[in-house]
Amino acid sequence: MFIHRLLSSRSIERRGPSHGKKSAGTGTVLTICAASASLLLALGPAHSDDYRLGAQDKIRIKVYEWRASRDAVFEWTALNDMFVVNSAGSLSLQLAGEIEAAGRTTSELAGIIGDALVHNMGLGRRPDTAVEVVQYRPFYILGQVAQSGEFAYRPGLTVLQAVGIAGGLRTREERMDRYEREIIQGQGEAKLIGLSKVNLLARKARLEAELAQSESIAFPPELTAYRDNSDVAILMQQEQAIFQARREGLETQVRALNNLRDFLEKEVTSLGAQLTFLDKQIELVQKELGSVSALVNKGLAAAPRELSLERALAQVQSERLAAETGLLRSRQEISRTDIQIIELQDTRRNEITAALRDTQAELDTLDRKAETTARLIYESELAAPRLLAQRARMEQAEPLYTIYRPGADGTVTEMTGTMSSPVLPGDTVKVEIPLPPEYLKEFGTPAAAAGTRANPASLDIDPAELAGNASEAK
Repeated sequence: MFIHRLLSSRSIERRGPSHGKKSAGTGTVLTICAASASLLLALGPAHSDDYRLGAQDKIRIKVYEWRASRDAVFEWTALNDMFVVNSAGSLSLQLAGEIEAAGRTTSELAGIIGDALVHNMGLGRRPDTAVEVVQYRPFYILGQVAQSGEFAYRPGLTVLQAVGIAGGLRTREERMDRYEREIIQGQGEAKLIGLSKVNLLARKARLEAELAQSESIAFPPELTAYRDNSDVAILMQQEQAIFQARREGLETQVRALNNLRDFLEKEVTSLGAQLTFLDKQIELVQKELGSVSALVNKGLAAAPRELSLERALAQVQSERLAAETGLLRSRQEISRTDIQIIELQDTRRNEITAALRDTQAELDTLDRKAETTARLIYESELAAPRLLAQRARMEQAEPLYTIYRPGADGTVTEMTGTMSSPVLPGDTVKVEIPLPPEYLKEFGTPAAAAGTRANPASLDIDPAELAGNASEAK
């Protein structure tokens, strides 16, 4: 911005004809051009003259030309922009063509661009060219740091600052925190397993009582031993209430069906008595009809009397048929009611059996889960004290820094660094925290140290007691 303001006080031509205005003099304008180029170079980092460009570097190019014939400064707007060095290490510039940038300083690159313009554009003299680094290529850090990866480079960066950018060293306390978290999580999971097992044991006792059609639930000793525990007592009361409600519900349904059966039985009895009465009535009408028919044949009785008796007989027979049909229907309903009672009891029994099977499967799963949790807790508690004993000595170890610096020819140079060693763009910093001699002396190698962990198969832990008592794993 300062340069543009400086040049705006003089006549500047942007690829166009001169406006005819005269500046203070040729010497003054040349001095301004030289000052602008020097200022652009000064805007870069302090070590820009020594810094070698490489792929991913972002640079800004400024090109100006003094044209004495027009007494004006010409700005090469096609080149005055920001560019990124490509993966091949070159720049593709308008008018200047393909320029090799990798391995060159900003001063060298500025001279090459000016020479290319002279050659390609047929200029009489090289224009004033300035190159500055806007954004350096990133550096990389890996190893025993909090966050490894790619980071933006800053001028004057040292190894210590690079480690700070990566979040600092990854301390051994993280492993200790992991063990502490594992123990806390394991103990919490053990408590949840214990509560789940208490629920399942209470449910299993209720289902067994329902299957046996008992009057009350016989809870196992694992629960009755903790009647004083409010949670266990409430759980047992809830299961007892569920048992009583389900029992009373089933009894109500069976009782309703039995009442319906009793009603149907009474209806069958009533219909049987009605059939007996109708049979008697049919017998009397038939007897009277026989006498009247004999008198009609002798001419001693009128025919209408005979017809009346025949109609009465047909009416009674129809009523008997309806009563007999109702009797059959009632007996069918009695059989259907008996079947409903049996189906209701069988359905409830099958439901209880399936629930009992699922509950037992869940109990078996919890037992295996409790055993695994107990072993994990035991292993974490066994490893944590050993880690605490070694951590103090391990924290005394000095970190090792290795810098891998790529060269212009594609080779990589490996060098040992210190906290104050400079880091250049494109460098890869590897941070290692060596194991102390005492640790290696005691355990031999990290693999041997891992082999000293307890074998879960050899642990003498009762997972049932862990979950059943809902207590913390020891």
